[in-house]
Amino acid sequence: MSLTIRKIIVLGLVGTVFLVSNIILVAHWLSEKGVVDWAKNIRTEYLTGTAITIIAVLLILLVSPKSISVGLV
Repeated sequence: MSLTIRKIIVLGLVGTVFLVSNIILVAHWLSEKGVVDWAKNIRTEYLTGTAITIIAVLLILLVSPKSISVGLV
């Protein structure tokens, strides 16, 4: 294993540790501010199975205009 590959692995591991620690910090901060409870309330009140199904179908049917014009030519 060359020195360059070892450096890349070490930098990747250090970056992963920083990323994970910041995710936990941000999640804790959002929990303290009450955003998590607000999101749970929104999910239980407005995000039903039917709404999720409709959103998923609309996203699947969403097609870029470029692919439509290419298909007609």
